[in-house]
Amino acid sequence: MLVAAPSDQLRRDARDNRAAILDAARELFADSADVAMCHVARRAGVGQGTIYRHFANRSALAAEILDEYIVRFEALAASEADDPDAFFVLLRSLFDTMVDLYGVAVLARNDTETDSHLKRNRERIGVLLEVPLRDAKEAGALRTDLTVADVFLIFAMARGAMEGLPDRAARAAVAHRVLALILTSIEVPAAVG
Repeated sequence: MLVAAPSDQLRRDARDNRAAILDAARELFADSADVAMCHVARRAGVGQGTIYRHFANRSALAAEILDEYIVRFEALAASEADDPDAFFVLLRSLFDTMVDLYGVAVLARNDTETDSHLKRNRERIGVLLEVPLRDAKEAGALRTDLTVADVFLIFAMARGAMEGLPDRAARAAVAHRVLALILTSIEVPAAVG
């Protein structure tokens, strides 16, 4: 039987702790912006020292969560690149992400570091939406006057509709209703023939 070297076990433990911290933080931030590092540590089953070895502060933890989502979104955009419905797949994904990152977005209002990180990721998302948006318009599936700025306006309206709702489930229901209503105004109905 092969026994892992102590340093290998330590690295594996550190990776497992980091993953547990991020899982806990994602769950907590989906519910609220009022996420204390001690609550994340408790939820993750790690000590205070462990969480601070991985993340200097709540802003660093929020930035890591934002980065995870943008990496997943980039992968989704790449995998959908040849799909004629790519814009709609990406839009739905962004609405789900908006619900998941609700607490991070609220945190960004009062935290300069998180806000600047969120703005950089929005710019990246905007770039990733340009080609699918253009393709959907060229295919006649979207209004021709829709822009990436309009997409961000739609998100702002949905975020506003989620304000003050008691929990993630309520915010998800409202976000999906907003998306359904918005789609009826931006999609070009298929020709009946």
